[in-house]
Amino acid sequence: MKQRLSERPPIQQADPFIERIASVPALALFILLSLLFPAVVFPVHGISDIKPLDLYFSYTPDQVYEHLAALGANGRDAYTRMLLTSDLVFPVIYSMALSIALMLVLRKLLPLASTYLCLFPFMIVIADWFENLSLVMVVREFPERADVIAGYAGSFTSLKWALIVLTALILLTSVVFWVAKCIRNR
Repeated sequence: MKQRLSERPPIQQADPFIERIASVPALALFILLSLLFPAVVFPVHGISDIKPLDLYFSYTPDQVYEHLAALGANGRDAYTRMLLTSDLVFPVIYSMALSIALMLVLRKLLPLASTYLCLFPFMIVIADWFENLSLVMVVREFPERADVIAGYAGSFTSLKWALIVLTALILLTSVVFWVAKCIRNR
């Protein structure tokens, strides 16, 4: 079946969706949801007081196994459930907040750039999901070592955090330029 020229690939369909929903109330909703996950949703999993691996910027395979051993069998089961449920949704939620924020700032400042830059936060989702998948694979093998996969998990975690920082810098820079433009146009 031939694809019609008017049909756009999924990645190009996302930016009109973001453009359509981009508003201050939508941004407030996604920020609120982003805050609820660490405050309410993640603690429900009962992983204990041990800081999850994905909150570190990087870690080694040895640190992964120390972490998994400290969790214990029940903690590892809870961690796996969290990685395969709420921690798959959470990156989408906070990436939506970042995407909407970028769209709100950039659509007047740089209309052409907003189309693509508003999709940038979804690269974080991909890195986060690969991080989760890698960690689940390592947990399932525990106590056997899967150092290569644990190394990939650490790399995906570092990539996720680098993308978050880069997105924050893009957003901050955009806000500074937007404020400067508003002051100049007074």
